[in-house]
Formats: sequence, C-alpha cells, structure tokens
Amino acid sequence: MVDRASRTEIPFAVVQEARTDGGRDVEIVLTDGVVHRVDGGNATAASAFVNALSAALPEQRDPGGSTRVTVTSLEQPQEEKKKKSELTDYVALMILGTLVLTYLGYAIWAGATRESELIFVIGGAVPFFSGALMLLFVADEVRIQLRLRKRGITVVARLDFKTTDGAAWYKYTDADGIEHSNRSKFRGPQPPIAYDPQRPGFASTDLEWNRVLSKIYARSTCGLLLFLAGGASALVPLMPS
Repeated sequence: MVDRASRTEIPFAVVQEARTDGGRDVEIVLTDGVVHRVDGGNATAASAFVNALSAALPEQRDPGGSTRVTVTSLEQPQEEKKKKSELTDYVALMILGTLVLTYLGYAIWAGATRESELIFVIGGAVPFFSGALMLLFVADEVRIQLRLRKRGITVVARLDFKTTDGAAWYKYTDADGIEHSNRSKFRGPQPPIAYDPQRPGFASTDLEWNRVLSKIYARSTCGLLLFLAGGASALVPLMPS
C-alpha cells in the first residue's frame, strides 16, 4: 500500500482475511487483529482485489501480524518541497535586507563621524548593491539550472511575442495542463524549453551547458567586480587619515 508519505508492505503470511462491505474500501485483517484499510477506487475494483488477495493467501499463517509489516518513508510530498524552495527564496531576501540595513547603519555612522568622506559611501552604494543583486541572481540561476539538469522536463514552447531588445516571451504547458510564460533570447517560433516539475514557473530555453556556463561566468565576474568596487569605495572612511 502506498500513500503520499509512505509505502506499507504486508506479507501474505500475516493476512488473516480481506473483506469489503460492497463499497470502495477494502479491509485487510492481520493475524494479530490489526486492520489496514485500502481505497479500492470503486466497488467493482475493491471486490476484485479482495477475491484476488484471498485466493493468494497461504494455508499456513504467521501469527506475528503487524510485527512483520514494513513501513518505508517516501520522498517529501510536493507541497513540502515547494515550501522548502520558498524558504530558500525567503532566506535570500533576508540576506539582502540585512545587507541593506547594515549598509544604511554604516552610512549613518560615516556621516556622523567622517562627514567629508560620506560621499564615498554614498557613491559606492550603487555598484555595491548592483553587484550584490547580480551575484544573487547568478546564484539563483545556478540553482535553477542544476534542478533542470537533474529533473527538468523538456517540452516545445510557443512564441508569444518578440520584444524590441532581441528577446521574446514564450508560452509552454506543464504536465498538469497549466500554461506558463518565460522570457529568453529569441530562439525561433517553437524552441525546446526545460521546466522544473516541482516549480513549473522555473524554466529555461538555454539547454546547451557550455552556453549556460559562459553566461554564468560573465554575469558573476561583472557582479563580483561591481561588488568589490563599491565595497572599496564604501570603506574609505575606515582608512587612516
């Protein structure tokens, strides 16, 4: 028996009987009196299952009953996986928020103690946070690409419309029949697109790994340079006069 969280294995030797009241439920009675209930789907299927199981039971039974039953935990339900992924996004926002508040506090301190050098702190804010955002986006892109390589489902996308910057919006349909949109560089009217079945909104038309790596390298290098340049400017008030 399998449900969303576990798989229960019951040996034939510990089954005393199987019965149904004519409905969709099946009761499996073990030799120690413990009863397991199974959803048969409908009355006909439940009756057929009871007949097949009863015919397969051995003459000699094991009195051990439920002690012989094995329960195995299955992979996390989709809802829990989605919550875990959302928690990761929340942590990223918390990190960015903490960085902003810390920088703001530092700017207030610099304005109160090293007013003449406050301009370096203010001027360094733009490249510092631009670089930080780029690095966070790169980290998220890496996370998405690794997920797509591990469990992505590839389907054919449909061109929705092109934009003036050479990109395009595509529509694709997931396994549940829900339509999603994705923006990427224009790749023709019907390019292949891979999406994450756990979060179907995460998708990419970049299916060539070397192209993905080159894009990640370029963006991470640019983000790191901006981050370091802004940080160096912001640290001027801490340098000896």
